[in-house]
Amino acid sequence: MQERLLRYYSKHCSHFVSNFRQALTGFDEEAIHDMRVAIKRLRAVNLLIERLHPRKFDSVSGEGRIRDLFRLSGRIRDTQVQQQLLSACLEHSGTTHSEYLHYLKKSEQKSIRKFNKSLAETDAEAELEDLQKLASELISDSTDDAITRQIILFAEELMAVSRAMRHDQAHDENLHEIRRKLKSCHYLLTLFDKDDPDHRQLSSIIKRLDKVNELLGQWHDQVVAMEMLGKFISQRDETKIQGDDCYLQLMENLSGKRQHLHEKIMNYFTEKLDL
Repeated sequence: MQERLLRYYSKHCSHFVSNFRQALTGFDEEAIHDMRVAIKRLRAVNLLIERLHPRKFDSVSGEGRIRDLFRLSGRIRDTQVQQQLLSACLEHSGTTHSEYLHYLKKSEQKSIRKFNKSLAETDAEAELEDLQKLASELISDSTDDAITRQIILFAEELMAVSRAMRHDQAHDENLHEIRRKLKSCHYLLTLFDKDDPDHRQLSSIIKRLDKVNELLGQWHDQVVAMEMLGKFISQRDETKIQGDDCYLQLMENLSGKRQHLHEKIMNYFTEKLDL
């Protein structure tokens, strides 16, 4: 397990660096997306290392300004997803929402400028090199049994936290935390050999986590849609842009989809994840 974890960490550090370099040469949506995926996978391992060596490793400070790149790239993704959702709405209803689409495009360009500025100012390769060196040393100081035990305990704790959150139906924002934790759980479980006789149900669990993460992603996009539309409506009121009814109807439609996905996720938790 130690060697597998070292290879996994090295692989995703390399993925981040190659896509970081690609993004530096010019705005590249695919490279930025792949950077985000690499960071997510590294974060899951960083949390594991923090459990193995709590006095020697801090996952938050270790990531440095790489966290800023992740946050800013997330804003770009959000605006792009909302434009895609709006296009789908146009096909369904025939309403253009042209003012809102213009607002989203301006928000996207603003987010891209901020990301590019941070990209140019961040020596991410050097920061990641330092992080990888420390992480590799600590992984090497950990036994196979300790790593395996902490992955299993971490996954069990993540599921327990998700189970507790599920019972707070009044605050569906808790699903944000569930989504983040279940993703980490999924990434860590993929470190195990799916054919290992000691973990026969692993493939089934990973498939179920894939499905619930997909549902949580769709729910998250609806939440972001309501937040961004709310900001637009607030600004629209100030500038007296016409079209009240269509935007209020759009907000109502988004709210309905959010609630539908919330119920679907809760049912899936109960039926498939035993939460």
